[in-house]
Amino acid sequence: MFLFLKGYTINVISLMSLSIAIGMVVDNAIVVLENITRHVEEGGERPKEAAVFGASEVGTAITASTLTTVAVFAPLIFVSGLSGIVFDQLAFIVAITLGGSLFTALTLTPMLASRWIKPVEVTKRGPLFRLGERLFQGIEAVYERILSTSLRHRKKILASLIVIFVASLGLLRFMGSDLFPDIDSGDISIRFSLDESTRLEETVQVAKRISGLFSRLVPETRDRFIWCGETKKGIGVALGFGEGPNRGEAGAKLVKKRYRTRSAKDIAAVLRNEAQKIPGIEDIKIAVTTPIKQVLMGAGKQIEVEIIGHDMDVTNRLAEQVRKIFERTPGAVDITVSRKKPRQEIHVVVDRQKASSLGVNIATVAQVLRSNYYGFEATKYRDAGDDFDVFVRLDELNRRSLDDIGEVDIPSMDPDVGSVKLRNIARIVHSTGPVEIERKNRERIVTVGADVYKRSLGEVKTDVERELRKLEVPPGVTIDFGGEVEEQRKSFHDLALLLVVGLILVYMVMVSQFESLKTPFIIAFSIPFAFTGVIWAFYLSGVTLSIMSFMATIMLIGVVVNNAIVLVDYTNILRARGLTLHEAIKQAGRHRLRPVLMTTFTTLFGMLPLAISRGEGAEMWQPFGITAIGGLSLSTLVTLVLVPIIYSLFEGRT
Repeated sequence: MFLFLKGYTINVISLMSLSIAIGMVVDNAIVVLENITRHVEEGGERPKEAAVFGASEVGTAITASTLTTVAVFAPLIFVSGLSGIVFDQLAFIVAITLGGSLFTALTLTPMLASRWIKPVEVTKRGPLFRLGERLFQGIEAVYERILSTSLRHRKKILASLIVIFVASLGLLRFMGSDLFPDIDSGDISIRFSLDESTRLEETVQVAKRISGLFSRLVPETRDRFIWCGETKKGIGVALGFGEGPNRGEAGAKLVKKRYRTRSAKDIAAVLRNEAQKIPGIEDIKIAVTTPIKQVLMGAGKQIEVEIIGHDMDVTNRLAEQVRKIFERTPGAVDITVSRKKPRQEIHVVVDRQKASSLGVNIATVAQVLRSNYYGFEATKYRDAGDDFDVFVRLDELNRRSLDDIGEVDIPSMDPDVGSVKLRNIARIVHSTGPVEIERKNRERIVTVGADVYKRSLGEVKTDVERELRKLEVPPGVTIDFGGEVEEQRKSFHDLALLLVVGLILVYMVMVSQFESLKTPFIIAFSIPFAFTGVIWAFYLSGVTLSIMSFMATIMLIGVVVNNAIVLVDYTNILRARGLTLHEAIKQAGRHRLRPVLMTTFTTLFGMLPLAISRGEGAEMWQPFGITAIGGLSLSTLVTLVLVPIIYSLFEGRT
C-alpha cells in the first residue's frame, strides 16, 4: 500500500529494502513473546497477566530500539545526489515496516500470546525442543560465568577491548574505496577515436576489426554490435559520449555469469591488450558495466584530473605530465586526454578589397563553398507516402585537392563580370586548429582520465594525488579531481554527515526514552565495536568502502544499540525492584541473553542472502550484507560483556 501511495514501483531497490527489513521486523515480537513466555513458565503467571506484564516490561526497550533504527534511516529521505537516488526508497520502506512491527509487537503479539501460550512441562515437549532448551541453558551458564569473571576483572577486560579496538584501526590502511561495487552484468563496450581527419569509412573498418576480437578471443560472447559516426540530433553528445566520423564503438553481451569461468573485467583486460595494437587508435575506453550506469555517469573516466587554465600550450604540457603519472600508476588503464589533437583545416582568406571591386561579397563566397563541399537540400522525393531529401553537392572528382577549391566559380553581382574564380580573390591556406575548447565555469579545461583495474578507486586516486603534489603548477592554473572520484567525494560527504546526524538522533531518542543522559552514554559503547567488526569484515572479505557498505555502516548505528537497550533497560527494572547492582546485571544478562541472540540471528539471517548471493547483479548488494553481518556479529559479542562492565563502572559510583 505504501509503495502505491508514494508512486514507487517494485524494483531492485524496493525488493532489497524488504529483504533488509525482513530480518528486523520480527525482533520486537521476539523480545515481547520471549518475556511473556518466561513469565508464564518461570513465574507461574496466568497467560493474560503474563501478556500484560511481559509486554509492558519490555515496551520501553523495544520502542527505543525501534526508534533508534528509524532515526538513522529517516535523514536518508532528505539526502540528494546519487545517495538519495539509491536509498530514498530504502529509508521509507524500512521506517514504515519497522513502525508496523512495533505496533504489532505491542498489540497483536500480547493478545495472541494470552490465548495461545499455555504452561507446559518440559518433559511433555518434543525432543527437538528439549535439545534446543539444553543448548540455550548451556550457553546461558557459560555466559553467566564469563560475565561474573568480567565484572571481577573490569579494568583488565576493558583495557583489552580498547587495545583490540585501537589495533583494528591499523587495518584501515589496507581498506580501499569505490563509488559503487563492480557489477558483472556481462556488458562490454570498447569506445575508440581515431585521428580527427579520419573518414567514416575508415572508422567502420576499425570497428569491425575490434568486433572481430570478440569472436576470436571471447567464446563467451552472446551478441555483438558496432556503432560509428554521429547521430543527427547529437543525442550521444547530450549523454556525455563523443560523436564524429572518427569515433566508434564495438561491444558485446556475454553469456550469464554462471556459464563462464572468466569475469567481464578479465575478458576486458584481454581485449584491451589486443585492441591497443590496432594502428590508428588514439584513445580507447573499455566499459564493463550496465548501460544504465554508463548513461548515469556519462562517458567520463573513473578517475579524472581536471586542469583549468587559459593558456592552452601550458595546460597541454601539464596534461602530458599528468598522463605520464597515470601510466606509472599501477591499476590505471585506458588513459586519455580530453583535449583533442588539432584537426586539419583549410582556411580561405578573402581579399576583401579585390572581391568588392569585382562585385563579390563574403556571404556569397561562404554560401557557394558550403553548397559545393557540404551540400544543400535541393528538393524532396516522395515514394509511397515517405519523403526523402535530395542532397546536392559538387562531384567528388572536382573536390579532391586544394587546387580544386581555387577553381570554384563565385557569381558576381556585377553583370559585366559574371563569375570569378575563387583563387583570383582569395588565398587557400592549409592549417590546423582545435576541434573544440572545453570550458568549466567559463574557464578553459583539459581533463586527463583513467579507469581502474584490479585496484580500488581510492587506492589509485591516492597514488595519483601523491605524485600530483610533486608537480610545479604554473600561476593561473589549477588542478582538481573529477569523474567518479568527485561523485565519490560528494556522496561520502553526504553519508558522513548522515552518520553524524544518525549518532545524534539515536542519542536523543534514547535520552527521551530513558530520561537520562548517562544511560544512553553507556549504551553507546556498543557502537565503536560495530565499526571494528566492519573493518575486520572489509579486511577478510576484500570488500571496499563504497556507497553500499557506507550505508550499511550507518544502519548499524541504529541496530547495534538495540541489544544494549534491552540489557540496560531490564537491569534498571531489576534494580528498581530492590536487587543489588551486580545481582541485577547478572540476572539481566541471563534473562536477556536468549532474546538478544535470537534477534541478532534473525537480522543476520536476513542479511545472509545479500552477502552470499552469486546471481546477476549480486555484487551491488553484497557489500551491504557483508558489512552488516561483520559489524552486528562482533558488536553483539562485545556488547554482552562490555555494556555490563561500563554499566557497573558508572552506576557503581552513584
